[in-house]
Amino acid sequence: RRSEGLLKFAETYRNLTKISKPILKKIYARDLFEHVYQLMHQALEQKNIELDIILKDPALMLELDVNLIEQVLINLILNAMEAVKERAEPRIALSAFLTENDKTVIKLTDNGIGIPEDALDKIFIPFFSTRKNGNGIGLTLCKQIMILHQGSIQVQSVKDEGTSFVLHFN
Repeated sequence: RRSEGLLKFAETYRNLTKISKPILKKIYARDLFEHVYQLMHQALEQKNIELDIILKDPALMLELDVNLIEQVLINLILNAMEAVKERAEPRIALSAFLTENDKTVIKLTDNGIGIPEDALDKIFIPFFSTRKNGNGIGLTLCKQIMILHQGSIQVQSVKDEGTSFVLHFN
């Protein structure tokens, strides 16, 4: 069992380090969100979770690697689904906007249980997980993908109120 665990660890670590260089492409935020929604719709519907897409500017363009950022958004949505599963009215919101200094931001917010305060500074560390069955690579992968985009990922969380992940693009 120890050998199997070490092999799994090595494979997971190797996958973390071989993310391909982003192939940047301009895309409408609405098209990105629509595709992610189509991919996640069935899982969200099965768990009766509402996904709100908020775009004040339907013409907002993003320059990113679509496949890599879809991977980030899907991971964040899966985490949010886990966080809201015990809520009476589970909700996830996905939005995109330009900041005052013309930087693009994608934000994913949920009304879930929140992340424990003592775990907030550890969630992007490889193999750290707050979930019993988590492997601790999802958020690490998200962070790596954002670094490859010369961007960043930040988290804000309040116990029993919810969590927001903010993707900043340069």
